[in-house]
Parts: sequence; structure tokens; C-alpha cells
Amino acid sequence: MTTALVANLQKCCVYDGPGLRTVVFLMGCPLRCKWCQNPENLASQPVILYDPEKCTFCGNCLPHCEKQCGSLTTEGLLFDRDACIGCGICTTYCYTEARTLCGKRCSVQQVYDAVMRDQVFYRTSGGGVTLSGGEPSMHAEFCIALFRMLREAGIHTAMETCGFCQPNTMLRIAEHTDLFLYDFKAFSEEIHFKWTGQSNMQIKENLENLYALGKKIIIRIPLIPGVNDGAEFQRMMVYLSALKGLKRLHILPFHQVGASKYILSNQIYELEDMAECSMEYAQVHAETAQKYGFDVNIGGWDAGTASHAG
Repeated sequence: MTTALVANLQKCCVYDGPGLRTVVFLMGCPLRCKWCQNPENLASQPVILYDPEKCTFCGNCLPHCEKQCGSLTTEGLLFDRDACIGCGICTTYCYTEARTLCGKRCSVQQVYDAVMRDQVFYRTSGGGVTLSGGEPSMHAEFCIALFRMLREAGIHTAMETCGFCQPNTMLRIAEHTDLFLYDFKAFSEEIHFKWTGQSNMQIKENLENLYALGKKIIIRIPLIPGVNDGAEFQRMMVYLSALKGLKRLHILPFHQVGASKYILSNQIYELEDMAECSMEYAQVHAETAQKYGFDVNIGGWDAGTASHAG
């Protein structure tokens, strides 16, 4: 049975493809972007999120932990994440929801049944289902099987991807995908590696392959001041505009909304002192992109159709 680790399933979304959509967030990602807004989804196994502000230190969760990951001290509740196996038993005994479980292994059929409950909204709004993450291509067989079933049912399919996977994997997924929301974070390999931990060579190759296939693509650029703005943004525009069929581009201004999630998952957040990207600064870059022939939207989805090659 083909399964994937599902972090969340959000209904009635309007920023992840046309119409009303259900977005399925899958866990696991090959990149480590320093500005990631969903750090809890980076892991390839379930994660216990712990909010110390909600915890009353009652200790009710402690006796039920198989690995005895927690203990009460004079400083409060200590949580040994290295010992935690993410079983989630402790969360069922946490009445203040200080502990919650992120990640549930689901079959293709389970996810299909869940998203199809809202098929009337997809059909009336021109919407559908979007896979996001993490990075969905890490669950290639799951994506292919789910998208095949959805398309057979006449439901629009979209995938938000960082583009980092083997080319043959991306091509197999593309056979069943109506729209790609393709993150493009930097043109320069050095900058990309510094801020994401990986080269962007495969990302460029996969983008060019999807373009050659005539797939519908919307480029999404997280605009990070001091990282991919200014001259680097110009280099991105030169590269992307050479793919003549690409017309739609979304600029996603950097913000600090996801910063608190690093506390919940006990991860280090390196950009807490970085200033957010203002709408005015994003508009300057939008005007630059428009000069290169792009139809630009700042912040999310618009009513236009997706760009495509050919």
C-alpha cells in the first residue's frame, strides 16, 4: 500500500492554485532554507510540537511515554527530543494541547477519500487539490497514484515544489499534474547553496524539462532582502525570461509569521533579526519582473491563468 507522511490537510484554500482548493502538506524536504515557514514539515518522521506557554506542567503526559522522553524538574517540563520516536501517545493525554503531533502516515485511498468530500467546491469554483510540503516529490509514488485518481475523477491537480529531485522522478509526476507552482529561490549556485544547503542545478534542469514539455507553470519567488533581491533578482529574471513561455510569476515577500514554529519544534531559527520585506520593496521587484515580460502577482494567487510553454 502506497503511503506518505501527511502533516496537514487544509480546505478552502485560495492561494495555492485556481479556485477553491484542498492543500495536502507532506513531510520531508531535501532543502534547508533558512527562511522556511513550515519547519515542522522538514522531518521525514512524525514530530511532537511542544508549546511551553500552554503547558501547565501537570505531568499527565509523562507516565504514558514509552521512551520516557519527559521529566518534571524545578525548571519545568524537560523534553528529550533525541529519545522521542514521534508516536504521539503523549498528545492524547495533554489536555491543554501543549503537545500536538505533526505527521500521520496515510494511504493514497485515505487522502483521496478525504479530499473528495469537497469535490462540489472544486467543480463549482474551478478548483482542485494541491500537494505541498515539505517537498511532495520525496513521495513520488504517492503523488502519482493520488493525482492519477483525482484526474480520473475530473479534479484539477497542482503541486508546489522546490524542484529538487531526480529528473526522471519529476517527469513521471508531471504526467499527472495540471499545474506546477515552482519555487525559484536564486539563480547563482553559490547563493542557493549558502541559503538552502543544496545546489540548484537539478532545480534548473527540472524547470527546463517541464518547460520543454509544455507544462503549465507559475514561478514563485520568495523575496528575501539581502539574499535574492537586487542584482541577484536581475539574474533570476534574465534566466527565467529566456524561457519564453513563462509569463506568470508570484513574488512572496519574506515575513516572520512562521518564526514561532521553530520554538514548537525546537529548531534554531537564524533569521529572527531579519527585517520583513515590505510591500513597497516587493513592488519595486515586481516592476523589474514586468519589464522582463512577466505578469506579476505579489503574495499569492490571482485570477489569471497559469503560464505555459508553447
